[in-house]
Amino acid sequence: MALITSDDVHALYADPAQSAIEAGLRYLPDTGKGITRQDKEGKFEYFNSKGDLITDEKVLERVSKLIIPPAWTDVWISPSPNGHIQVTGRDQKGRKQYIYHPKWRNARSGTKFGRMIAFGEKIPAIRKQIEKDLAQHQLNKKKITAIVVNLLDNSLIRIGNRFYAKLNKSYGLTTLRDKHVQIEGENLRLKFVGKKGVEHEIDIH
Repeated sequence: MALITSDDVHALYADPAQSAIEAGLRYLPDTGKGITRQDKEGKFEYFNSKGDLITDEKVLERVSKLIIPPAWTDVWISPSPNGHIQVTGRDQKGRKQYIYHPKWRNARSGTKFGRMIAFGEKIPAIRKQIEKDLAQHQLNKKKITAIVVNLLDNSLIRIGNRFYAKLNKSYGLTTLRDKHVQIEGENLRLKFVGKKGVEHEIDIH
């Protein structure tokens, strides 16, 4: 078995089409032709890219095994059982959701693991640079970035996402507000609701 270098891992992660080929799949994004789903009086019917009703039992059996949530709308189903994406749709909150081929999930998990190893090797150098930037007297962009990264490193707070902050009122490090911060002398306390509604209370010394 040939060894995969960190450069190979980065290349595969950056090139999803190549990742699909390596996994023995076809790279078929949902912008292409596919199968659509329509609700007909409480029963789902499926149509091919030409708009014809699908009656082929093998195709319908495959679709049934994908276990597509009934509440999803704008459902797109890959025309190929070997497509890297099998299904996309919108949930009740309008968020786009995906069902990937198991081989694709495994391939991407492998490349993510490889990237984490490469990242882990760079952590000592990152921490050394943080110490250097924190020692600066001027509150410039470098020092502010170092403060944020140092806080991330020591508190393990999730990064956060503006979309979820607005939609779910759940927060992360980059989406915290003044109301989430309590200053007690030289100590800092962060109180906020994070992912999945979990309440966090973190003391920073």
